[in-house]
Amino acid sequence: MPLLKRRKGAEERGTRPRVVLAAAVPVTGSDAREAWTARQGDTSWQRDAWYHYDACGELRSAVTWIANAVSRAELYAAEVDAATGMPTGPTDNVQAQAAVARALGGAAMRAQLQYTMAVNWQIPGEVFVLVRPGTGTRRGETTPDEWVALSGTEVDYSGARWSYKDPMTGVKKDLASDDLLMRVWSPHPRIQYHADSAVRPALPVLREIEKASQNIAARLDSRLAGNGLLLMPEEVDFPEQASGATGAEGFMEYLAGVMARSMQSPGTAAAQVPITATLPGELVEKIKHLDLSTDFDASVVALRVDGIRRLAESLDMPNEVAVGSTGDANHWGSWKVEEDTYKIYIEPLLDRIGDALTTHWYRPTLKKMGVADPDRYRLAWNTSEIVQRPNRTEDLKWLWDNELISDDAMRAEVGVGDDDIPDEEQVQLRRLARAVVAAPSLADDPRVSELLFGFEIARTPAVPQIEGGHAPQVDVPPARDQRALPATQNDQPPALAASTATTLPDGLVAAAELVVFDALSRAGGRLLKAPLRGQFGHVPKHELYLQIPFDTDRSERTRLTEGSFQFAGHVAEAFGLDSERFESRVREYVDNRLQWIEPHERADLLRYLR
Repeated sequence: MPLLKRRKGAEERGTRPRVVLAAAVPVTGSDAREAWTARQGDTSWQRDAWYHYDACGELRSAVTWIANAVSRAELYAAEVDAATGMPTGPTDNVQAQAAVARALGGAAMRAQLQYTMAVNWQIPGEVFVLVRPGTGTRRGETTPDEWVALSGTEVDYSGARWSYKDPMTGVKKDLASDDLLMRVWSPHPRIQYHADSAVRPALPVLREIEKASQNIAARLDSRLAGNGLLLMPEEVDFPEQASGATGAEGFMEYLAGVMARSMQSPGTAAAQVPITATLPGELVEKIKHLDLSTDFDASVVALRVDGIRRLAESLDMPNEVAVGSTGDANHWGSWKVEEDTYKIYIEPLLDRIGDALTTHWYRPTLKKMGVADPDRYRLAWNTSEIVQRPNRTEDLKWLWDNELISDDAMRAEVGVGDDDIPDEEQVQLRRLARAVVAAPSLADDPRVSELLFGFEIARTPAVPQIEGGHAPQVDVPPARDQRALPATQNDQPPALAASTATTLPDGLVAAAELVVFDALSRAGGRLLKAPLRGQFGHVPKHELYLQIPFDTDRSERTRLTEGSFQFAGHVAEAFGLDSERFESRVREYVDNRLQWIEPHERADLLRYLR
């Protein structure tokens, strides 16, 4: 269902579309023409900015870095504190969450729209956001709204009608009366209806960088500038060459031929013999090479480096980003930024976009949906995928182990919400599971195995005792010569230990399942990000990966299970198995479940362990 419903026949009636120019004050109706005319008086610098965005790789690289970070911010519905006006956290209101799910084109298009808006914000200082209500039907439901992010060069206002160029086809389209158009811009401090950006004062520097690059390119292309002039007296007579060239031209052809022959056999002694030519003695000193280079030529590269440094100081981003030096970025990727960097350079951009969408789209949409008190909600951003915060896990764990901080403080510091607090039954089961790992014989108790595994484990029969405390002699059949299959045959992993090639110790599969559930639960917790909280309350955490879409490539699977399998070594040790091999088998099994998004099956795990 679209969030904005188009009135039937709106385009046919030819009424003026509802236009919102939003950075400070909305402008509608008759004021639209005046606002558009005023904006048009200050767009020449924007064309220059776009030119240098296309021509200067240093500028594009820096702008792309910021835009990539912005594209990873996640939009969610937040409740607003009535006293401060600040968001207090995600809301549980189903309608508010449903509206956000359709914002900025939904999850499929949102990242690209945020990227486009961020680039426009940094280059011309403004972006137009268009929302077109869905009109058709798909699978019995009305198609969702269409969201488009546009540069000011793609929008036009003439004849009391708004139009734009479709970014995918370039076809000019008129806006209907129910279409919503927003202008989001960074106001110039002096003339606030004009847009402004950090690129504007950097335009002279960008021109210097361009001219320096052009000078270097011209010198590389110019034979005269690179090699100078060879002055020879006109009395010199050179033998005629095969091509018929004589004089100085013939001599140059002779030199080129000799050099070419030496390059054909560079490893021979002949290649090191000097080129010889005979001339009258009185003319030798009159041959001169005139070097046309100047001291300025040597300084052009330094001037370009200085220009790039000045550009870095002008742009709204860290200097190391603007000059292309992000070598200290952590292993999660160069788009991860320090919290201070986010606060100074990225948060203002996200706040302006969020404020504009909240005021002129989100709250009006909530009102149309019948939500009571729409001002109670706003759009907010989850930046956990952007901001790299200091890792204080070890310090916090030490404080928690020594009872110096509470459970609530520990959860808040690592970003775990109250919805993830285990109930008392889960706590008791985890304590029991740890006890079984430490003492596997506890699993023989039917009550323990029923609680942990849902089935009773057959108890190991006790060895009968006779008087004197000696066990009876039991005939043990000789061990068969078991040969393990190669690891590549039938894709079967190697056995965990020599004694487990065909059989597994009692309770091992159940203990291994605990390790598997822990890994899958960690993956589910990382997939359950702030905007999704409250939507999967009925799904166990270890099954969330079956419900929430995610990228299944190896790097993402590794990230989702990071920190898991810490108990695998204890389980292997308790059952007398090779720790590394046991952990490897369990890791492969969990990775297989995530790669193919398959549910856990005990029979499949058993095959991996064998």
